[in-house]
Parts: sequence; C-alpha cells; structure tokens
Amino acid sequence: MYCPNRGNICTVIDDNGIEREHCSKCNFINYKNPYPCISVLIVNKNNEVLLGKRHKNSIYPEKWCLPCGYIEYNETYEEAAIREVKEEVEILISPKRIINVISNKLNNDINSLVIVLIAEYNEYEKIIPGDDITEVSFFNMNKLPPLAFEADKYIINKYWKNNKLQINDLDGSPFK
Repeated sequence: MYCPNRGNICTVIDDNGIEREHCSKCNFINYKNPYPCISVLIVNKNNEVLLGKRHKNSIYPEKWCLPCGYIEYNETYEEAAIREVKEEVEILISPKRIINVISNKLNNDINSLVIVLIAEYNEYEKIIPGDDITEVSFFNMNKLPPLAFEADKYIINKYWKNNKLQINDLDGSPFK
C-alpha cells in the first residue's frame, strides 16, 4: 500500500497485536475498519419474510438474502435502507426501528457492520427484482431457501424467536 499523504510505500507494523500498514515518513497508519451496511427485514401479513435471489455474478451467487447494501457516505442509515430496498425489490418502505446490529464477515475478506431495520411496505405495491437481484419472494420461516449471509440467518432466527415462532435451522450455525 502507498501512503495517501506522501505516496511512500507503507510497511507492516505490529500495533498491539494487529498488523497495520504504516508510513514511516508521516506516521500514517491504515486502520482497516468494517464497512457500514444496512439490512431490512420486511414481513408480510402472513408472517413471511421477503428475500431476494442474488445474481450469478455477485458474491454468494444464486443464494437468497434480505434486501441489503452499503451505506453511502452522504446518507443516513434510514435513507440507505429506503434506497437499497428500492434498488433491489422496487418497493418503497417505511423503516420502523432498528432491531439489531451485527457483524458479517464475508468470504472475500470484507467485514461489515450491519444495522438491521424492520420496515413496513404497501402490500399492494408490486415487488419485482432489480439491481443485482434476479428473483424476489416471500418465504415461510420453515421453508427458507439457501441464504447467502450468516447474518441473515441470525436476523431471521432472532425475529422469529422473539415472535414465539419455532425455527427449523439445524445447520450448526453459531448465529442461533
């Protein structure tokens, strides 16, 4: 890595047990932090959860996930939730509250910090795939398709447990 201040090649240092890139000329240290993300739980009147099937060219291709994405620099987490849901499933939501905050470590060495909202939508609005989603559908908790993210499993499980519903998730996940 090159120093963003001086353009010098950074070296790796030990910073209290964490390897970090460091510029010896200006003492810049590259702190690698998780990416801020948003995920939205949308449940219909039948108590089914809305999921989107990921495009074949995305990370975890053709697996399903909650509407989600990165929070852009100039937007609030609520604005990000509204934008991401509109991009992925083409509906307008009304975020109600934060229901969880969770870390999500991905296979491509990305670590994200996910703010999870529950949101309402107009049930008469047509839900269609957009952005990097190829299919959308509501699923019963006991008949979930393969999920892309461990965080989604945790979020959905926690929601249903809090709503006194039983979950058939026996995959040994640490997110139970």
